[in-house]
Amino acid sequence: MGNLFINLFIFFFSLIFLINIKKNKEILKDYSFYILIFFFISLLINVSFSLDPINSLPRVLKIFFVIFFIFQIKMTINQKHYVETELIFKLWFIIFIVVLFDIFFEILFGQNTLGFVTDMPGRVASFFGKEWVVGAYLHGFVLFFLSYIVSKKYNNYLIIFLVVGIIIVSFLAGERSNFIKLLISIILFSTIAINIGYKKKITFFLIALISILSILTFNDNYKMRYYNQIKILFTENGFSKYMTQSQYGSHQNAAMKIFKKHPFFGVGVKNFRSESINDEYENKEYESTDTRQAPHPHQIHHEFLSETGIFGYLSFCTFIILSLWLAIKNYFKNKNIYQLAAIIFITSSLLPYLPSGSFLSTFNSSFFWINYAIMMSYIKKSKF
Repeated sequence: MGNLFINLFIFFFSLIFLINIKKNKEILKDYSFYILIFFFISLLINVSFSLDPINSLPRVLKIFFVIFFIFQIKMTINQKHYVETELIFKLWFIIFIVVLFDIFFEILFGQNTLGFVTDMPGRVASFFGKEWVVGAYLHGFVLFFLSYIVSKKYNNYLIIFLVVGIIIVSFLAGERSNFIKLLISIILFSTIAINIGYKKKITFFLIALISILSILTFNDNYKMRYYNQIKILFTENGFSKYMTQSQYGSHQNAAMKIFKKHPFFGVGVKNFRSESINDEYENKEYESTDTRQAPHPHQIHHEFLSETGIFGYLSFCTFIILSLWLAIKNYFKNKNIYQLAAIIFITSSLLPYLPSGSFLSTFNSSFFWINYAIMMSYIKKSKF
């Protein structure tokens, strides 16, 4: 249904909160509210220094509605609407199962259950059609899926079997960066939350590793994507060589050049696309420098540095660190498994170096804000 549906959902959810603002006035005593307001104000300040404020403003103003979207979720959970909350996680569980089946169906038959066909060998799109983002969906919801089955006390061996299956399916989806993030997330979650011996966990993960190595050995499409295209990384100075040869490297090199030219406030949110095409950001050391222009630099840290400068980047880091500090501190007190899932997702989604979607775009930010809302909603005693 596209980004319009996501934005409408955020808008109407936040509207519900604002309509009931008298009942929700406790928000003014919540630490997390001020953390979010701080982040929003930092982006508003950045708009005034943007090279194209009109282009930046709509994306920044959306954060205003995101704040109340987050707190409507928080109010729902804190008001102990247990049935509604459990229903949401159950629906996410069912949808995740359907998507997993659809990915597997597409791998076997070359098209998904609706007849969508992927153009690139070694990539799977599932219900997303021509958009190769199903890996982002898997990463965004996998830990909520696992949290649900752990909370329902499913058999531990079934849980580990599903974990191994998800790792293999994510690998087969062909999104390298999201696969790495999902793998890291699942390993951390399994280590903390799944109550089974470490020897058995290691055994199951070895089974997943052997399965992946077998696929690489016997399938040329996956071998090309997961080995041939990145084998230079395993040579001396491999990372630098890879970046100079890849389009990601050209995007990020342009981002750093933009940051050096506009170090304090960057070029403004959503303006990388219009600025990066300028000749001054060309670098012939990068093979793909002629295609350096993109909607964003494909790396969150480079995105904030180039578009918001050191002011915006430090504000973003402050926002993230304070949020994670509150959430982690609370998790150790209350051990809520859904909060743990969200904490791990937020952390893994911000890993440096790995390519990523735009943080402030609708599709990618929706995964972040849903996880962020769950993470902050289970915080207890976060008031003055």
